[in-house]
Amino acid sequence: MPLFILRVTQNHPTFRIPSLLSIAQCFNFSIKFVSEDLFRGILIVELEKEEHVQHFLDRGILVMWAAELYAQAESYEDLYKQLEAKSAVLEPWRESAVFKIAVESANLRMSCKREANIARSFDVLGLRGPVDLTNPEVEFVVFEDYDWINTVTKEDQIAREGQFRHVYFGRRLGQSRARPMVHAHSIKTREYYGNTSMESEMGFLMAGQTLCGPGKIVYDPFVGTGSLLYACAHYGAMVMGSDIDGRQMRGKQRGKNAVPGIMRAARQYGVDSLLLDCATFDVTRNPWRGGGWLDAIITDPPYGVRAGAKRLGKDEEKGRMLRDEPFILADGTPAHLKPDYVPPARPYEMMHLTLDLIRFARYMLVPGGRLVFFLPTVTEEYDAIDIPVVEGMTELKWEDGSVQEFGKWGRRLVTMEKTAEDDGPVPTFDDYSVLEGTTAGHKDFNKRYATGFRQRPEERQEGSS
Repeated sequence: MPLFILRVTQNHPTFRIPSLLSIAQCFNFSIKFVSEDLFRGILIVELEKEEHVQHFLDRGILVMWAAELYAQAESYEDLYKQLEAKSAVLEPWRESAVFKIAVESANLRMSCKREANIARSFDVLGLRGPVDLTNPEVEFVVFEDYDWINTVTKEDQIAREGQFRHVYFGRRLGQSRARPMVHAHSIKTREYYGNTSMESEMGFLMAGQTLCGPGKIVYDPFVGTGSLLYACAHYGAMVMGSDIDGRQMRGKQRGKNAVPGIMRAARQYGVDSLLLDCATFDVTRNPWRGGGWLDAIITDPPYGVRAGAKRLGKDEEKGRMLRDEPFILADGTPAHLKPDYVPPARPYEMMHLTLDLIRFARYMLVPGGRLVFFLPTVTEEYDAIDIPVVEGMTELKWEDGSVQEFGKWGRRLVTMEKTAEDDGPVPTFDDYSVLEGTTAGHKDFNKRYATGFRQRPEERQEGSS
């Protein structure tokens, strides 16, 4: 099968392979990674058809451009020899095609003089058509892949020219149509956002893991300001969300007919027709009357850094109890009937939330549906067994998983698939016996974050003994 070049960004390297695999699964084609090092700026992949590359350009948020690979070598001499042996691939454009030869590199800012010299050196190809740098019929690309070195001065950059690891030559198939969406959906220009809004690049990466597309229903049970819904709706999915605090979804309201904040942003991105609705409720006390109808669940649960997770009920740590009778205001109105009423809530421990979320997905997803969520963990304490085991749900993971590092902690993107064919029992969200005696990297995460991730008391005692 033919080989192709995928020029990828160096942002979020552990996310790139799962992202590409999800795109291939979404459009039902296979992909084979040929590159020995999958964390460089170039990926060589094997695909059955050239048209499959276009799916990566449409949805590969980390892909910059793609090309059909004609030759790769460690020196230009070997590159020219390979191209001479494969001269037949250039025949369709040799005689009269208007062409361009672009010279690019990774981890080095190449001088204009070197670019021009390299482009002229490819006269050996024998292309006889006119050159047009603006609107060519076919564009060939020469790409030099350098190791990353922290060079500061222009002289240091020039001194490194020619010291590349590999050089590639191919026919450019297109620039990314997904990358521009990172800027188009930037929080800086969004009409409605909050302090917990997901950055657009990561939002699109998460959306890609759901396999969302036209005709599918995607739900966010901790929707906040709706960042993940816009990304899923961009790919044609019908989206909906809920949150225990409706103020996050509404934003500041001016007038009786004011448009909620989430809807304003959805209109800005042209996806308001795909936003089914948003509702206010505790996901552990949800109103859904049946399971097995969601194609995907995507969420970034609050974990206490910028906002803490809450659920309805008494706060046992503070000794607060729920009232048996409604609280009556001075005007005689029960407090819970006021439009701005907020019911009492208690903290939602991250270990419990994670288990409940997987149980909820087991019940609500269609067979083969996906659950995609971020799990914050203390980097040194994370273990694969930190993901609770729920029958009928399987974690999909490539190598050590996709992690966005923040020093001592990171948020791990968890992708799970419902393998069960039935809905199973209705989850009750009150049985955590399976977690007894276990300590996960995300246990008491908000408290650990506030103390600089010092050892837990029980760990200090064990160490001293």
